[in-house]
Amino acid sequence: MKKNTMNQKIEGILPEVKASLSFEGLQITEEEEKLIKAALSGDISRATFLKKARELAENQ
Repeated sequence: MKKNTMNQKIEGILPEVKASLSFEGLQITEEEEKLIKAALSGDISRATFLKKARELAENQ
């Protein structure tokens, strides 16, 4: 799949994800959103995603 098409899909899905999280009383930060986008678009590996997500969680 082309990177541009993938980015469009990610941008289309994220508002729904945010709404679902909001319904549960949760929010994602701008930094978390960037990390999610990087992982979904293939810019970072799963291992890197997990490492950075863990770091973000520990700093909150």
